[in-house]
Amino acid sequence: MRFAILSAFILSACTSIVPTTALRLSTISPFEADPAGFALAITMPKGFDIEPKSARLVFIVTRNDTYEARKETFVLDRIDADQTVFRVAPNDLDALRAIQAVAKQWKAESNDTNGSLGVTLTPCKLGAGPAEDARVSVAIRVKKDGPFMPLVRNAPIAAVAEQAQLHQMGNCSIVRN
Repeated sequence: MRFAILSAFILSACTSIVPTTALRLSTISPFEADPAGFALAITMPKGFDIEPKSARLVFIVTRNDTYEARKETFVLDRIDADQTVFRVAPNDLDALRAIQAVAKQWKAESNDTNGSLGVTLTPCKLGAGPAEDARVSVAIRVKKDGPFMPLVRNAPIAAVAEQAQLHQMGNCSIVRN
C-alpha cells in the first residue's frame, strides 16, 4: 500500500493546511529550488511509522504544447532513525537536478509547462496500529539549513488513508525505540 502524502493532505485535509506555508510553497518553482534543501518532517501518532526505504519524491513535468511529460522518482532517506525527517538521497541529487534542467529548458521554450512535486511512502503499524482518531502533522523545508514550515497541522490520519487501508496496513519490518 502506498499513498501520496502531500496530495492526500491537499485534497482531504484542507482545514488542517497552514495557509501561509501553502502560499509560500506556491511561489517556489520545483524547477529552481535546490533539491539538497528539500526535507519533510512527519509527526506521526503512536502505533504508526514509515516502512524503511519506502519514501519517495515524485517529480513531474509536463509540456502541454508538445504533450511531452517526464515523471521521475527519487529515494528519500530518513535522516534520523528516531525522527521522521526525510531528505533526497545524496545519490539521487544529480538525477533530480537533471530533470530540473529539462523542466527549465521546456519552460524557456514554452510558457505552457508545469511541474509538481509529491511524496509517496508506505505506512506500517507498530503494535495494534494507530487509533482511528489519530492525528498527523507535516512540515516542509525547501532551503538547506532553512526552517521547517508547518504544512499540515494536526490532521486526522484519515486524511492520508482510508480506514480500510489502516486496517490492512502491515506491521513494520523494523521496530524503532
